[in-house]
Amino acid sequence: MSKVRTLGILAVIGLLGGGARLLADDTSQPSQDDPTVKKEVTTTKDGDTVTRDATTTGPNGKTITTHGTATRNGNTVTRKGTITGPNGGTTTTQSTTTKDGNTVTTQGTATGPNGKTATHDVTWTRDGNTVTRTGTTTGPNGKTISSKNTWTNDGGTITRQGTVTGPNGKTATSQSTVTRDGNTVTRTGSTTGPNGKTVSSEGTWTKDGNAVTHQGTVTGPNGKTATSQSTVTRDGNTVTRDGSTTGPNGGTVNSHGTWTREGNTVTHDSTVTKEGAAANGQGPAKRKPRPRAARPRPHA
Repeated sequence: MSKVRTLGILAVIGLLGGGARLLADDTSQPSQDDPTVKKEVTTTKDGDTVTRDATTTGPNGKTITTHGTATRNGNTVTRKGTITGPNGGTTTTQSTTTKDGNTVTTQGTATGPNGKTATHDVTWTRDGNTVTRTGTTTGPNGKTISSKNTWTNDGGTITRQGTVTGPNGKTATSQSTVTRDGNTVTRTGSTTGPNGKTVSSEGTWTKDGNAVTHQGTVTGPNGKTATSQSTVTRDGNTVTRDGSTTGPNGGTVNSHGTWTREGNTVTHDSTVTKEGAAANGQGPAKRKPRPRAARPRPHA
């Protein structure tokens, strides 16, 4: 799930001591029978600009490439990016993020290969120990999705409450609690859709020396459960992450990644391999890469 993946990335960044994402050259070529997704990323910082280039190659040998830049000028960060699919179609993105006191605003657009454009607006505001985020995304057809989230920090516990409202006015709600106890962080959360069905999740992260281990579960409305586990280890300027996710049908997705920092450049190489039911197309859908740079956000 994306929440688990985000916390995993934060663990990597933390172990690297605040580096950018990135990486290595992989000379192996996937075959039609190889259920492996390979990803190579290179991120470089030059003055006030960070540039990120990525290539993702699927099991069928088809490739998606991304290019993105983020440039800081005072309290404003400007991002520009492109995503090119295996058929050559390109999506372009651009956004501007500005910090003014305890408020951060972002305005952006994404234009698809057909020339149609979607827009998004986001505002982050900090008030004491509470951070509020409101956002809207409007598609090419004029339909809008709106969201609101609040995070409150109370000692060693952060709670979040959120809502997402679709163009039809139907709303999904979510909530989560993150608690730190020594070297262990525990997160519990749930999301309830407009139809009243709920997905719940629970995860723990434990730091032991240069290693962070994670155990997590996600339970769907039908009671079926998926489990995940990962270990992130730092060795000098290199961080290695190994993880696996097993679905309710027994299919497993394994992942391996390394991040190496050298000066202002971080290189990243990763593979994702499906086994069992997941290798037969019943596992999680592949994620398409998106050019992303760290967003300046107020901290609770």
